[in-house]
Amino acid sequence: MSTVNTPAREAVPATSLPGPRSPMLYQGLKLFRDPASFMRTCRERYGKRFELKIMPKGSTIYVISDPDEVKAMFLAPRTVLHTGNGSAALEKFIGQTGLAWLDEEEHKARRKQILPSIKGDAHKRIEASVGEMAERIVATWPRGEVVALYPYIHRFTIQVIREVVFGKAVPSCWDELFEVVWDMLSLNRRISSMIETHTMSPFAVKVLRAVRPLGLDRFFKNRARADALIAQAVRERMDSGEFGDDMLSVMLGITREDGSPLSAVELRDEIMTMFLAGTETTSAAICWALECLSREPAALEKLVAEIDAGQSDTYLTGTVHEVLRMYPPTPQIIPREVMKPIEIGGVRYEPGAHLWASGYLVHHDPEIYPEPDRFRPERWEGVKPSAHTWIPFGGGHTRCLGDRIAILEMKAVLREVLSTCALHREDMKPEGPRSRTVTMTTRQGTRLALRPRADRADRADLAGHPAG
Repeated sequence: MSTVNTPAREAVPATSLPGPRSPMLYQGLKLFRDPASFMRTCRERYGKRFELKIMPKGSTIYVISDPDEVKAMFLAPRTVLHTGNGSAALEKFIGQTGLAWLDEEEHKARRKQILPSIKGDAHKRIEASVGEMAERIVATWPRGEVVALYPYIHRFTIQVIREVVFGKAVPSCWDELFEVVWDMLSLNRRISSMIETHTMSPFAVKVLRAVRPLGLDRFFKNRARADALIAQAVRERMDSGEFGDDMLSVMLGITREDGSPLSAVELRDEIMTMFLAGTETTSAAICWALECLSREPAALEKLVAEIDAGQSDTYLTGTVHEVLRMYPPTPQIIPREVMKPIEIGGVRYEPGAHLWASGYLVHHDPEIYPEPDRFRPERWEGVKPSAHTWIPFGGGHTRCLGDRIAILEMKAVLREVLSTCALHREDMKPEGPRSRTVTMTTRQGTRLALRPRADRADRADLAGHPAG
């Protein structure tokens, strides 16, 4: 048995942990509709670790939110905890051969191979492109009318991932691929996105596709078209011989020990992983940032002053850290499946169980963050986020590869929006959270009006109060 920490007393079995006894479907619906409230209620009733029954086939998932236990989970050997099966609900998007699905040495090797496409010179290229895109794309967003900003923000993040994946050699089919991917991702609004269709018989999937409100038939048609367009983009790149430091170029240069390259399926799965994971999370984070700032006039005033001065991004960095603390886009880290018995925090978890670290609960623990429900970017002044108490990007072996790119995007959009517009909202009531498969975004899509700033020195409307 793997022992990550030595318990003070004999370990208790995980099956003894408390948790709601309501039916699996009910728990799943509650979690999908209001993830924050559901998880906080469970913590209040059952403590910092508890059992949920939201997985099919009788699997049990155990939520942990004590930082020491989260750290132990992150540091567990690769052979003891696997993450691949934790992405099962996303399989319909990302397939089973990409980084998100791999474990142990396969995951370690693939991660190392892909890193050059987001680090070093590649990161500098992406950073310059993100700034240019923010200036150009934000200028096209509606002005003066209250709209849900989420669709505009999400489309921006897809364009950023295009830069990451394809670099400057944009495929000729990009416009169509963009729209197909955009339509595919709309499935995440529906609870049907959680259905693990890859575990079902072809007949069962056919029946589900016939139920049009589920959106699965449209999704699978889009997926087939996306696969064809990605294959076309790969052929174009190989025929052109134009290789750089973008992700596609890097992946085309990967070879196994026997000299064979990645397969077409592996290329497709990695690319779709980026278009899912690299856009859903960042767009949610940007939406939360604008939602918070539109209700916090003092913080907004201070941030706009810093942006206008153009000499520092200290408060902007604190704002980003605070948004990601209060509203981590992936509020619960991808579950780890127990492969070998393990003890964490005096609890023994057996193979087949799943561990689920709740970043949301860690981030809202008053023992770690005083007044956790207050938006206070100042709390980050001179403070570096801890790897085990600030976990919006996960941690351990599978920490998000694109964390620095996500922060770049958040900063670029906030700079561009706030340097050119004042935020106005009709209703100061906070937007609650809602799920988009594994992410958590604003329930109404961040409904705001962007009003052009006639005078950069004029702060009169920056507080976002409703018009009189």
